[in-house]
Amino acid sequence: MNIRMRSQLLRRCIFPTAIAAVVLGGSSVAWAGEIKFGTGTLETDDKGNLTAAGRKAAIDTLDEEPGEDLWKTFVWAKLDNPAQGPLYFEFYQSLNGQDSQVWRYDAGEFGGGKYFASEIELAGGKGFNKDRTYEVKAIQVSPKGKDLVLATGKIKLIKSGKKPEKKEGDDEADKVPEDQDAIDSLAAGEDPAGDADGGDKEAPPAVEPKSKKGCTIDSDGTAWNGALLLIALGLGFATRRRR
Repeated sequence: MNIRMRSQLLRRCIFPTAIAAVVLGGSSVAWAGEIKFGTGTLETDDKGNLTAAGRKAAIDTLDEEPGEDLWKTFVWAKLDNPAQGPLYFEFYQSLNGQDSQVWRYDAGEFGGGKYFASEIELAGGKGFNKDRTYEVKAIQVSPKGKDLVLATGKIKLIKSGKKPEKKEGDDEADKVPEDQDAIDSLAAGEDPAGDADGGDKEAPPAVEPKSKKGCTIDSDGTAWNGALLLIALGLGFATRRRR
């Protein structure tokens, strides 16, 4: 076989191989896992795959909970070749050109289905900050101890400064009771409004007059009887001496 025939044979082998590689490569990319985020439950079909409305509702920027250092999001994931066993979601941020793991969420024992959906809270105390974009990876560990990436996604956290919504009853709690003014007046030593119109008041206690020096004779009958007895005894004593 001459060199020319070998070259033609080699070209015939390379061309189909290249076509197969492109097809297989494109197929693997098309079926790769993905992670989507939402402010609420994303709509899915009976199999668990996102509907058109669910994909439209997916977000790439998440605002914090008003008044809290916390971000709540609903996570949906399509997993590539999952297995039954523990499932994790790892959050990474890029600092100075290097990816650094911020947090690892343990989703617990996974049944091995193709789709996963759950609500996750991203707290500032766990390393999350505003105005940062995080890469998220769905991870399972192989029997040999190697991390297998089943899906990827990205989410950016922001703080818009929204205030918490007022709950029913908050306005009532801020109101002062109608009789609060009267209670405050009593606490300050003032007469309540009802006594200002000349209502009945308790009379002050009577003050007894001071007694004058010397003997005094009470006006009741007992005091007069005692004085008459003394006079009678005096007259009787004087009569005896004369005798």
